[in-house]
Amino acid sequence: MNFELSAKSISLCEDEENLVFAFGDDDPGVARYLMLQHALSHQEPDTQLALDGLYIERDDQKYGCYVGVQAIRRIDNRIEIELTQRGIQKLCVDKIIITPIPWIPIIDQGLSRLEALSQGKYAVHLQ
Repeated sequence: MNFELSAKSISLCEDEENLVFAFGDDDPGVARYLMLQHALSHQEPDTQLALDGLYIERDDQKYGCYVGVQAIRRIDNRIEIELTQRGIQKLCVDKIIITPIPWIPIIDQGLSRLEALSQGKYAVHLQ
């Protein structure tokens, strides 16, 4: 099963500790979202427990994990996220497809920033 989201709300926030890139559907009464969070500071205990790097979450914390993203691809005006086996298990979906409405420059900025932070742990393909 794929998770498909028509994102009408998009945010990109960065501070000293984290980058948060989020997409949401503004439909009333329905909390559908996808959040990508990347730690900017690394602490040894987090690294040992695999709690650093890119965190992905959809709709609720119970559907979230670290080391869940294999690749992020921009295909035309949508984003496809390929998950690792861990991501598939924790998020309970096979693949994520986000269609931002409309595509805005902050999305390109967020994807470029994730690519810069990836360090080979996941792939980011920009068109």
